[in-house]
This record gives sequence, C-alpha cells and structure tokens, in this order.
Amino acid sequence: WVGGFLNSFTYKGITFSFLIDYKLGNKMLSGTNFNAIRHGLHKMTLEGRENGIIGKGVSVTGGENTKAVFPVDQYWGYLRSQSMMEDVIYNGGYWKLRQITLGYDLTKFVPGKWPVKGIKLNLVANNVLIIKKWVDNIDPETFGYSSDNLVGLESTGLPSTRGIGVNLNIKF
Repeated sequence: WVGGFLNSFTYKGITFSFLIDYKLGNKMLSGTNFNAIRHGLHKMTLEGRENGIIGKGVSVTGGENTKAVFPVDQYWGYLRSQSMMEDVIYNGGYWKLRQITLGYDLTKFVPGKWPVKGIKLNLVANNVLIIKKWVDNIDPETFGYSSDNLVGLESTGLPSTRGIGVNLNIKF
C-alpha cells in the first residue's frame, strides 16, 4: 500500500501545508544490517558475548540444540558466510513527514501599476521526519545499488538527505 495525506491551511496571507506519506505491506532485505551483524556491530550480536550463543536448530541426535558457540563472532560469521538472512528481512513499511511548507502572500505589497500580479514566498523542508518504521539502523527507502529496479533489496549506501529551501513564485 502506498499513499499520502496533504493538508493546507491559509490565514491572513500565511499558508502552512504538510505532506505525510506511507508505504505498507512490503518486505525488504537489509544489506547494511547484514554486514553489521557479521562484524558484531548490530545490537542483536550483544547476546552471548560472555557465555556464548545457542543457535536455533537441532542437534546431531535430532533434539533441540543446546550447544553454545563461543566466541560469538564465529556464530555470526558462519551465518553470514552461509547467507542465512532471516534476521535481516524486515517489514519495509514506513510513515514519513515528507514535506512542510510555510509561506506568505506578498501580493498586497505590490504596487498596482507593476506588471506583477502576485508574489508568494515559501520556506520548504523535505524529508523532515520518519514517523514510524519497522527496520532498524536505516531509512527503508534507501538502497545502495546502481539500479532502481531492485525493489526490496537494500545495501550500504548514502543516507537519505533532508533539504530546506526557499520558493519564490511571481505571477505576471
């Protein structure tokens, strides 16, 4: 599901608007978290650092695994080398405050004999805030691949940016 809400308010020449958008119902694989786990930088790798970690699975006899692996970097390194990725597949949904605009209509200050019929000045902020996301450490919209058709695959890349700008609209 993809959608958004746009709302705008105007009072005495001042305009305020905001855009909230969302994407829901999708899964994503996080290469950033995958590599963080391999190097012991993800919070899930904290477990078992003193006493080892007991991996999910069965023992050689067919019972539940009870053997601890120590040191834990061997456990996480093995999972990474075998491309066991269950732990890095996330709900890729999000809610974002995508844009805020605050403006003022300066038309009343334009002399009547000018060819200008209207002037509006706006301050615009983009990618303001991630309201809710279900994947840790990354923006679910970012990806580090050179192609944009790799939907659901995220790799280490540049973080998303916020922007602030000014918009001047002159009507003739």
